[in-house]
Amino acid sequence: MDALQMLREIELFRGLTAEELQRVHVLAAERRFERGEYVFMEGDEREAVYFIRRGLIKIFKVDEQGREHIVNILGGGQMFPHVGFFQEGPYPGTAQAMERSILLAIRTAAFDNLLVEYPDIARKVMRVMGQRILQLQAKLQELAVFDARERVVALIRHFAEEHGEVRPDGVYLRLPVTHGEMARMVGMTRESVNRIWNQLRREGVLRGHRDEWMVHLDRLRRA
Repeated sequence: MDALQMLREIELFRGLTAEELQRVHVLAAERRFERGEYVFMEGDEREAVYFIRRGLIKIFKVDEQGREHIVNILGGGQMFPHVGFFQEGPYPGTAQAMERSILLAIRTAAFDNLLVEYPDIARKVMRVMGQRILQLQAKLQELAVFDARERVVALIRHFAEEHGEVRPDGVYLRLPVTHGEMARMVGMTRESVNRIWNQLRREGVLRGHRDEWMVHLDRLRRA
């Protein structure tokens, strides 16, 4: 795959002309991370904006007691961080590779200049940021009003929508997320997530192994 075709796979750059893509390509540097490696740590000086070419990236914050709170799990074609454009300040969270990942990095100042030079890209960034705000609002509402089972069901629905591949027999996911990590996304214990997960398996909502599984959306809605 040539460099321009690679960039076209990134949601933010779809629809750009070859000339515009070439401009982006000049600014982008490829970086590779193994599973468990940190892209950046919360509080580090903001260096770059990242785009996921391949892999999964976990974004999380750590509270004063040292507990990890997972904000999001991002996959191919997505960008991060989603805040801090045109302003100085450290990274607001920590980014860690959940599997071998290939990222494209554009230095912060260069990306800010790109947004000024190409308003179409700036509009797309604002649209992506708006979508993330709505998703965050929905997740906060779920944490506030949903019981434990409803939280797990909602999380699986989010996974299916953001990372799933629709197939005739359901939505396929290859997502190496542990029950402990799920628990840290919905404010529960690992034991509670594991219990509800097994209930959903018995009900036929889920099948497969931990890293690769199939979700039956019609049964999930009834659940």
